[in-house]
Amino acid sequence: MGRHTRVAIAARPGRQTGGFDPYGTGPYASPFFRSAEGARLTVAFNIDRFREERVYRCTGPIRELREDLERLRLLDMDVEQSRRKWRNSAWVCLAATVAVFIYRMTLDEGLEDALAWRLTLWPGLVLLAGTVGCFVVYLRFRRLDLENRRYTLASQVIHRLRRDIGPDASVRLELDFTPVDSPEKLLGKHTTPSGWEAENFSDPWFSLQTRLLDGTHLRIAMVQRLMKRSRTRRSASGKYKTKHRQDSWALLQVQLRVKAARHQDLALLEPEARQAMRLPGDVAVDKLQLGEDRMFLRTLVEKDWDAGPNVQGDAVDAPKTVVMMLLSLYQVLNYSRQLRQQAKAS
Repeated sequence: MGRHTRVAIAARPGRQTGGFDPYGTGPYASPFFRSAEGARLTVAFNIDRFREERVYRCTGPIRELREDLERLRLLDMDVEQSRRKWRNSAWVCLAATVAVFIYRMTLDEGLEDALAWRLTLWPGLVLLAGTVGCFVVYLRFRRLDLENRRYTLASQVIHRLRRDIGPDASVRLELDFTPVDSPEKLLGKHTTPSGWEAENFSDPWFSLQTRLLDGTHLRIAMVQRLMKRSRTRRSASGKYKTKHRQDSWALLQVQLRVKAARHQDLALLEPEARQAMRLPGDVAVDKLQLGEDRMFLRTLVEKDWDAGPNVQGDAVDAPKTVVMMLLSLYQVLNYSRQLRQQAKAS
């Protein structure tokens, strides 16, 4: 693996704001330990801890990350197969339980029917307990089920950027598979003017940081937003009815940090940068900032998104959107470099 060795851990994060930490100095900076020879030691990816906490963090070369993402995919496939197995077993036990109790209801008060009544009592109870047990195990596996598009997005982004990153470059990847409406992701509650009780959630579940071959520091992130609304009203008949609604959207973020000496007056090129944006039709620029040595682009994805590799229907192709955002920013960098060369020539 060269001078970069893998650091992969699963740990529960604290309250996250979704803000950038491009230098990796925040509370979630990956721990490195050095041996006497100066080599970096690894912390192995703990699959049991991940099953419990459902948060993945890894710092290492692309090959190591892709291996771990493949392990996550296989783990998710096993969970989905187990869910189907226990769900089918639960329905079989339930059907058998119903059949037994229906049969018992057809029995009369004769001697033979009394014997059948006694003989079917315990099998019916055992089948009922089996039904409950199968459903309990099914619900447990349901909690362990991962959202496929999350690890697929990470895998697709790494695959598409692999030639720009290099095989030995250190890549820091964070994936949070906990539900978007987890209590720690709650931003706040409020009442809308129309009387809806609303809860706002922010889920900064994806983050990738690395240095590209040209020396540029790259940070990619995705934040899933959710608003859950409910309203209870009394109908004309005097009954109370509660309606529930929810709106979901996503924010994709790309940040570049470059050498200011190579890109003079970069902060003055924001109008040109807005004209250089080339994004999918269902994706809009939400925020664009240019500084002396960095560029920040955030886009709004209001429609449902998918990670492919073959995106179906009207869903937004998230990996393609990330690449187009990055290419748009690089057009601005190339333009600033041309301006610098023209200034030198004159």
